Amino acid sequence: MSANILSQIKGLRKVRWLNLNGLVTCVTAGLSKPPCTSISLLGRGGYNTVPHADEEDFVPAIKHSEIATMFFVRNSGLYPEIPVPQVYSWGLTFTNNAGAHQLKDGFLWGLDTMSPTEQLSVVKGLAKLQASLSKPVPFDQIGSLTRNNDGSFVVGELVTTGALVGGPYKTRQVLHALEEWHSLETEQLSQFELEPRATPQQFSQLLQLLSALIPYFIPPPSYTPLVLHHPDISLRNILFDPEDHSKMVGVIDWEGAHILPLMLTAQFPGDLNSVHYDPCTRPAYPAENWRAVPHDWTCFGDTSKWPTVYKSKNEPVDLRIRARAMIKRYYLRQCFSASYAEQMAEMHQDHNLARATLFADAPYYLKFHEVLTGRWMGWIIHESWIKETYWRLRVLDPMPGVVVIGPNTYRGSAQELACDLNICEPDERTEREESDCNS
Repeated sequence: MSANILSQIKGLRKVRWLNLNGLVTCVTAGLSKPPCTSISLLGRGGYNTVPHADEEDFVPAIKHSEIATMFFVRNSGLYPEIPVPQVYSWGLTFTNNAGAHQLKDGFLWGLDTMSPTEQLSVVKGLAKLQASLSKPVPFDQIGSLTRNNDGSFVVGELVTTGALVGGPYKTRQVLHALEEWHSLETEQLSQFELEPRATPQQFSQLLQLLSALIPYFIPPPSYTPLVLHHPDISLRNILFDPEDHSKMVGVIDWEGAHILPLMLTAQFPGDLNSVHYDPCTRPAYPAENWRAVPHDWTCFGDTSKWPTVYKSKNEPVDLRIRARAMIKRYYLRQCFSASYAEQMAEMHQDHNLARATLFADAPYYLKFHEVLTGRWMGWIIHESWIKETYWRLRVLDPMPGVVVIGPNTYRGSAQELACDLNICEPDERTEREESDCNS
């Protein structure tokens, strides 16, 4: 290894689990080219400088699926508009010279920041990327891509970021949570303090409600074509041309990509999302804590009820600055939705009016999907939403198959229409918590 390379390695920020000398050796062997002459840090995303997990938590099948997806996007001919780095070689063990599993691809320079004047063009570029991925795939199952020994692509077990969920599936199922309950020796599934408290009675009721709701959350035919879903479209995973900030030259981090019905892929890019607690919670807007559906900030509301936050002892923070950014994201999301519809018509000659409003119609289907794939904790965390959705549909009594839409968050309740005779019974969870404290 040359003295120049050794000097560059010495100057790089060190990561305790990564052997940079070994990484250079792996790259040189994988590319089958003359010795590496330079090494530098191009940048890092929110989570990935180099993908890494403790060895006992690392699941090779997840990385295999990511690699297969990159090959599929690059070579299938379905996505000529999506630039994916060339995969030259990979290693999925911790016994290689680098000391970590690694994926060597042809990185291109991207942007770390962008000016406000570029926001609109970038949002339109993100919408074009989303529309490109909305082309139907030649598969008939829900799951993640993998490859056979002959190199052909098939749909395998459903992979989310960091976990295998089972499958492949023809439809969505509620079996995952059942598997976690059927062999319990106590009435509590919760094993840790931060996990929600849950009883078999709660679980049984939610199972009944979710089973009843499934027919209402089967997307109408316009939204059911199976397409490829990138789970983390965000600026940290997109490389831009430094001369033209609206031009994408690379899309990375395909871990957790999977085949889903079109309706369930309608998630806004991470940079356009907003949550209920940023910059602060508002009493009139309940927190529903969804990962896939943004919390809509459309106005300040009563700022007199906002908390006072200090940057230092005598320097209060103006939360309205951050709130304005959240409100701006709301309108950028509307621009993204409109641009997506334009790109669908331009790229795929798709003038279907239902798909033109995909992002407006998808939130409740995304919420329901998040509940079903969230295992037992997802059921308990969203217990109020499940019950309220059930009662509102029960009151309206629509025919299954119509599009289900609703407010960003529930601020009222239809459950008051039910006569719940449990009102006189003691709260089992409260009694159990008191018993735990006394013991």
